[in-house]
Amino acid sequence: MSAGQDGVRVLYMEDDMGLARLLQKRLEKAGFIVDLAPNGEEGLEMYRQGDYDIIAVDQNMPVRSGVEVIRVLSSEDEIMPPTVMVTGTGDEQTAVQAMKLGAEDYIVKDVEGGYLELLPSVIEQVLQRRRLAEEKRQAVDALRRRTRDLALLNELGQSLTAMLDLDQVMDRLLVSVIELVQAQGASVWLWDETHEGWLICRAARHQGMGQELVGLRLCPGEGIAGHVAETGQTKVVHNASANQRFTPNIDARTGFHTQTLLAVPLRVRDAVIGVLEVVNKQEGRFSEDDRALLETLASSGAIAIDNARLVERLRTQTLELRERNEDLNAFAHTVAHDLKTPLGVVIGYADVLLEEAMGLLPPDEDLFYYMQAIARNGRKMANIINELLLLAAISRREVNIQTLDMDRCVREAIARLSFDISEANAEIELPDTWPDALGYEPWVEEIWVNYISNGVKYGGEPPCLELGADVKNSTVRFWIRDNGEGIAPEDETRLFTPFTQLDQVRATGQGLGLSIVRRIVEKLGGKVDVESELGEGSEFSFTLPAAEQ
Repeated sequence: MSAGQDGVRVLYMEDDMGLARLLQKRLEKAGFIVDLAPNGEEGLEMYRQGDYDIIAVDQNMPVRSGVEVIRVLSSEDEIMPPTVMVTGTGDEQTAVQAMKLGAEDYIVKDVEGGYLELLPSVIEQVLQRRRLAEEKRQAVDALRRRTRDLALLNELGQSLTAMLDLDQVMDRLLVSVIELVQAQGASVWLWDETHEGWLICRAARHQGMGQELVGLRLCPGEGIAGHVAETGQTKVVHNASANQRFTPNIDARTGFHTQTLLAVPLRVRDAVIGVLEVVNKQEGRFSEDDRALLETLASSGAIAIDNARLVERLRTQTLELRERNEDLNAFAHTVAHDLKTPLGVVIGYADVLLEEAMGLLPPDEDLFYYMQAIARNGRKMANIINELLLLAAISRREVNIQTLDMDRCVREAIARLSFDISEANAEIELPDTWPDALGYEPWVEEIWVNYISNGVKYGGEPPCLELGADVKNSTVRFWIRDNGEGIAPEDETRLFTPFTQLDQVRATGQGLGLSIVRRIVEKLGGKVDVESELGEGSEFSFTLPAAEQ
């Protein structure tokens, strides 16, 4: 078997050695490297052991004919080698059979020997067709890979956007990167959010290595990842050990051997938040296609990472806020209870002294006025404490929602305010019946206490209050109208805000009353409202779910 590194290698199977050598010289003159086989069986063995670009086979040979050789070749290889069938004159039927089995072309021996001149050009044409077919196949494969990559990128972008857990986002990103770029490993490096200036490895996946990379830190500009994070420029390294920015101490610590490397910045809103790095391309070097693919992945990944970190921060802040609210509620509840008992004693003694003084002191005596102020302000403080306790209870308590006895709720509220109503000579008009609604009676009673108290305090002289209700769809709207001076439109939106007191805004105590009403109603699934016009009075309302009939 002749050897040679340059030129096309041809295996010619021909039992007529005279013709075979003559053809060999013609082909070698044309630049081919030619080996000869005297029969089909020996030719097949030479093909199995050698490395040939094309085969030419004569039909009429001992041991195995040309057609039998072609049949064996087509059965042994998934892709049959380029093959030219050489037949005798008038044996075109054999040539057709050979073409059906996979031969690329055929040539007919003629008596004058013209086929010796034609065979080199036929071989060149066969090889050219095979090259074109291979280029087409490679182009189709590349297009399929590109289509697959785009589909995976689209799917990955959607899945990353839907993820809100940071660890899940980074793990999915690394798995997809390794699959698409065909690398041995990948890692995500992010700037430290504590503003200490470190670039920290937050996630890593490498063949034959665990999580040794996770937690490692780089200074700004240190290593290739640090350089990419600082400059915001993609970096491709084909020989890591020869690169001056490469930090071998990481490989020494992890036991991984980095050969090739591709690192791209993770960018969000023109700011680099970290680096996505892949190492050791499984075949060949990282290409421009790999670079473009990784930059696209990094764009989607950076947004998903940023969103997940934001959600993580919001969850942490929510937990902290919840703990603080619970502490605040507990503190308010404790303080209110601790104040309620001694304040009750103060109010009780003030009432006793006031009763004793009524028989001893004239009403215009300063001491008599002072005792009245003590008792009055003590009751105001008690009202504030009760409101704080109720506000704390609303925030953390779940209640049993039932059909309300609204007539009882309203009359209990009026009874609690009997002293204020009598003192103001207020008139209250109630409906004959109330529609059924769902709620919690102690809380609904508190709503009416606040609404009626405001009506008595800020109504006309004397206050005239009308209570009623309307049913609409699946809700019941309860309302109270007064004959007061009304409220300015710019003040209406602030009525139900805690601790708000305006000159004409209706609020009891320290401005907690109406905010408690809003909190109760929203907890019960309804909403509050106010309609007012200066000089025409006001209408306060709240809605509750209607009870099923």
